[in-house]
Amino acid sequence: METEKNISGISENLAESIVEQKELEIQSREKGILDGIRIAVSVSENEELEQLGLSKQHLKDIMIEVARYLMANGGTLLYGGHLKNEGYTRLFAELSYQYKFLNDTAFRFVNYFPFPNSISLTLEIIADFVKQQVEPVIIEIPEHLGAIAKQREYDPFKNIEDKFIFSECFSDMRNIMAQNSHARIVVGGKQSKFLGYMPGIVEEAYYSLKANKPVYIIGGFGGAAKSLSKVICGELPKELTNEFQYNDEILQNFKKEYQDKASVPMDYDKLIHFFKQFNLEVFSELNGLSIDENLVLFESQNIHEIIFLIMKGLKKINEKPSL
Repeated sequence: METEKNISGISENLAESIVEQKELEIQSREKGILDGIRIAVSVSENEELEQLGLSKQHLKDIMIEVARYLMANGGTLLYGGHLKNEGYTRLFAELSYQYKFLNDTAFRFVNYFPFPNSISLTLEIIADFVKQQVEPVIIEIPEHLGAIAKQREYDPFKNIEDKFIFSECFSDMRNIMAQNSHARIVVGGKQSKFLGYMPGIVEEAYYSLKANKPVYIIGGFGGAAKSLSKVICGELPKELTNEFQYNDEILQNFKKEYQDKASVPMDYDKLIHFFKQFNLEVFSELNGLSIDENLVLFESQNIHEIIFLIMKGLKKINEKPSL
């Protein structure tokens, strides 16, 4: 039986980093080095985990640790999620309550609910979130979609009109989150069978970079985040091509019918052209890490290494006068 991969060990080249990480921890206890920083988080399971010798739990472990560190250091997490048990919304809510500062009345976790995720929100659920100092934000259906029957059955995988509605609602939320955050972290992510115009993690990175916000790509867990890191490095992964994404009649009809109405490019050639503006040098200048540090983050599965690099980058951008 194959031994489960250990992603919690400290790599050999991390020895000098540990000293600096301890200094960051001391500073955070004194004043919260990420106080005032709002970090959007993009995470979801992907098809490559098993091929990498990983499981869903590994993805959850890394996200728990990243979220815990951000909140414990005074940062606020922004996430667009649903209320299903296997999702991250309730997990982040619990971490927010556990790691808030003493006598801190600020919301340390903000969850955005677009349609149709907002349907499941009741007054009782909203009250429970607020009690835990979690801010639920309901994103109204975009006006240009007109009146929508909220309670009817939707099937975005078979009905292209339904897929357009879902895609526009999710795009609107992702744009709002990008405007309301100072930085974004992406990890994992489906590359097929998603509800929006493109893989959600790719679209969220698109809106953040379009708003000139720093992005941190954790690529070692595969998925859309890994494909995105390849694009930043000047490669063209097959998963981000028109041939791969529009591979059946429904998706081809969807593109043909709605490409002129979509909020984001539905042509992957145009999308890749956009991301190529953020080559490694530009991308690194934006997120406060060196080129070599970003290359490590694109590959690492090491929890300590990943957290150290993200904290280092966020601390650096927090020191910029413009933030």
